[in-house]
Amino acid sequence: MNASQAIPLPLSSTDHEGAKEQPFDRALSVLDVVTTTARPVSVTAIAGECGLPVPTVHRLVAQLEKRGLLKRVLGSKKLVVGPGLLRLGVAAIESALRSDRPHQILVAFANRIGEHCQIALRSENTLLYIDTVRALRSTGLHFEQGRRSPLHCTSIGKLFLAETSDADLDWWLARAPLESLASRTIVRPAEFRVAIRKVRKEGWAMNNEELAAGVVGCAVPIRDFDGRLLAGLGISVPSARLSFDQLHQFRPSMESAAAEIADAALAEH
Repeated sequence: MNASQAIPLPLSSTDHEGAKEQPFDRALSVLDVVTTTARPVSVTAIAGECGLPVPTVHRLVAQLEKRGLLKRVLGSKKLVVGPGLLRLGVAAIESALRSDRPHQILVAFANRIGEHCQIALRSENTLLYIDTVRALRSTGLHFEQGRRSPLHCTSIGKLFLAETSDADLDWWLARAPLESLASRTIVRPAEFRVAIRKVRKEGWAMNNEELAAGVVGCAVPIRDFDGRLLAGLGISVPSARLSFDQLHQFRPSMESAAAEIADAALAEH
């Protein structure tokens, strides 16, 4: 699970040094290490990253576990993001991206291109659609707000997986079932790694009837001022009307809309 993509809690190296001074800062430093590590992390590793004594980190971790902000991996002492922190992060990003101005930008964009549009973010091991707009003329796949989809067969899901390192992607592939939902769903780990490398190289993602037959799609990242991935802006199009190879025509306008949505969301918060 890579919770860091959904819950950015940025602290610089100098912030970690400052975390030694105040209890609240120390707790934030611990949370920062866990959320920015895609794999379960030990107390010792957290202490090393934060520059804090191991007993201090043990005490902080116990307090954060009690509040549901961290949790232990089943059968292990290593830590991952807890349900309370995950809910808080998802709610914060959802609130920002679904506020009035970002939503109106999404509506205007969907009407302009005439295709279904959606904004989604990563929530644990799934993709959560937080805002969607249905285009009147399009018969593409429409994702209702609140719906979840697998990461591996969606354009936005690929964006989030592309943010992870090779080692973290391998860890995820070893544990996440690559279920076949359509004839073109990529289910072989080796092929999926190739697809993710392409996303990293090109900076956007495409979907060739991998989630549903007869529907193609693409997605671009919505990033904060520091370049962290907050969510993805995606569209779905019926392949009978527009081929997979023709999706590139949407990229410039999608990237412009994504930047506008991010600016509006962050300006309001």
